[in-house]
Amino acid sequence: MTEFRDYRLAVPAGGMSLRLDAFLAEHLPLSRRRIRTAIDDGGVYVNRKRCRKAGRLLKGGEKLRLVLLENEQHIPFSPEQLVWMEPPLYLVHKRSGQYAQEALHRSRGTLPDELAQHLQLAADVRRLLRPVHRLDRGTSGLMLLSSSAAQLQHLQRHWHSHVSKEYLAVVEPAPAWETQHITLPISKLRDRHGRYPIHDDGRPCETDATVLERRKDRALLRLIPHTGRTHQLRVHLSALGCPILGDHRYGGRPHHRLMLHAHMLAVQAPAMDREHGWQVDPEEDWKW
Repeated sequence: MTEFRDYRLAVPAGGMSLRLDAFLAEHLPLSRRRIRTAIDDGGVYVNRKRCRKAGRLLKGGEKLRLVLLENEQHIPFSPEQLVWMEPPLYLVHKRSGQYAQEALHRSRGTLPDELAQHLQLAADVRRLLRPVHRLDRGTSGLMLLSSSAAQLQHLQRHWHSHVSKEYLAVVEPAPAWETQHITLPISKLRDRHGRYPIHDDGRPCETDATVLERRKDRALLRLIPHTGRTHQLRVHLSALGCPILGDHRYGGRPHHRLMLHAHMLAVQAPAMDREHGWQVDPEEDWKW
């Protein structure tokens, strides 16, 4: 079971000249070795800025924050995940459990970081590598990244009008319907549990859902989102009473992974110079 920890400290003003790792070890119930790992991962902040220097000297008056996720299982990037590339664009098959971007407790061990290391990108290019669109940590499937700020902005400007996506999801209980056009609006704000609720004054959302297969009280769905709200598919299916298997946040039954997979991605001009289309099946842990 993972455990989220968030420590905040204020360094006493005046006369300080302690190393960052030494000060944290003195004031927190963590070993110096664990603190150095958190610093290296990118989970330590000095005056709200990420700091990766364990030996940084504190002068006094600094605001410190250490964020970590204990017992976290890191799933490393592997070369076969790179599906296609035409620099500055790179398409990867993200695995469930991998980070699509920096998290509060880590900037290393994310897909952009590990892909850049694999490709041996220059430092200035590595800093620019970003996902064009995002997948939740538990979601697997196709994810496009760009190492050009101009290309990234161009793609995002055309994303909703010239890009098509399809997802696969396993839900439990299975819905009574075979097809559904879902238009429930979703709030811009999370609740205290980190969920985005359905709200009459929320942002318009559209999802098409089709049942592909049924197995007892579970069903495999094809999902086509026509808008790109955060957690849209998870929220919509939960609201209809058939949450995604493994989606504990939105009421899904316990499972070894979130059963949501970005199955297909198609991009048309002018988002890219010519039409592209890709499709990947779920990885080996897709079991229901």
